[in-house]
Amino acid sequence: MLYRLVQPTILLLLTASVMAQGTRQPGPSLPERARQLEPLILESAKRHGIDPRILRIVCFIESRFQLDAISPKGARGPMQFMPDTARRYRLQDPHDPKAAIDAAAHYLRDLLVRFNGRFDLALAAYNAGEGTVESFLTGRPLLLSSGKVINPNRLVTGGLPPYPETRAYVNTGLRLLTARSVNSLNSASASSTHKPRLPLKTRDFSLDALTTDYVPRMPNKKANALFIEVQ
Repeated sequence: MLYRLVQPTILLLLTASVMAQGTRQPGPSLPERARQLEPLILESAKRHGIDPRILRIVCFIESRFQLDAISPKGARGPMQFMPDTARRYRLQDPHDPKAAIDAAAHYLRDLLVRFNGRFDLALAAYNAGEGTVESFLTGRPLLLSSGKVINPNRLVTGGLPPYPETRAYVNTGLRLLTARSVNSLNSASASSTHKPRLPLKTRDFSLDALTTDYVPRMPNKKANALFIEVQ
């Protein structure tokens, strides 16, 4: 299947107006790091049947394409795998770009399947955990092994956890996915009420119909959901 891709350089232009970049670090620049990982992103996206933009967006938000990234919470590598998730996907070295990107493609496809093609919920689950998303979908509290209780007030939010970090994470991903250009990015809607979804009957997460000229369509205003067309 032929992918019509948003090039990494366009992705970087889009994100420039979303979030400020930090001080320039020694080593390859952000565009150079993106170019280096691009072949691995395309290969893994094709293998697992997801659109390469999904991987590209997550890799940018998580690490800015940095192989040696380590978060304060212990997430590692370009795709910021936590130890438990790395073990689930048999990822021995989260800093190995080929293995990490492939494991992330597998994980993101599983999240898309689990949440009926909802890109926003897949992003939320990647950031906050799928159990957390399920808790806020159903209103059932989740007891973690640490003893912490997720959603003790039994809130039902449509699945998006009411955490500022997760909401910002999801909104950034949606802006990058739906923006047509740098100018349109500022006005692109990333409201939590929008629910990008892939048609269940196709189970195809390639999103080939999306291009840099894509304009989101709202097929049903009452449903208040954004459906991503797949060809």
